[in-house]
Amino acid sequence: VVSTQSTGSSGINAEYGESSEDYNVACILTLPCHQKKGYGRLLIEFSYLLSQVEGKLGSPEKPLSDLGLLSYRSYWSNAVLESLIQYMENATESPPNLTILELCDRLCMKKDDVISTLQH
Repeated sequence: VVSTQSTGSSGINAEYGESSEDYNVACILTLPCHQKKGYGRLLIEFSYLLSQVEGKLGSPEKPLSDLGLLSYRSYWSNAVLESLIQYMENATESPPNLTILELCDRLCMKKDDVISTLQH
């Protein structure tokens, strides 16, 4: 279990541990006075980096709160778009061909999260 907790007043708390559902995050909390400063996004990105190190696909524990869903959708959209742009720039075949599962592997994201991001 990796636990990061700010000792200052930002109130960030994320826990990462073993999950039967392969969740990569149990909880992220940012106090209202410190929201919109990128702390939640940083912890979301960190959780996917941990998934990458462990060689597994990750997903947040669900259901997500309304703000959690907005934060994850923003992160997922940006990550998917960056990965697609990078893939297109380096593609050797014409036309480029990337499957959902390959995209999942590149991002360490579960298939349901990638599909919901592409549909949203």
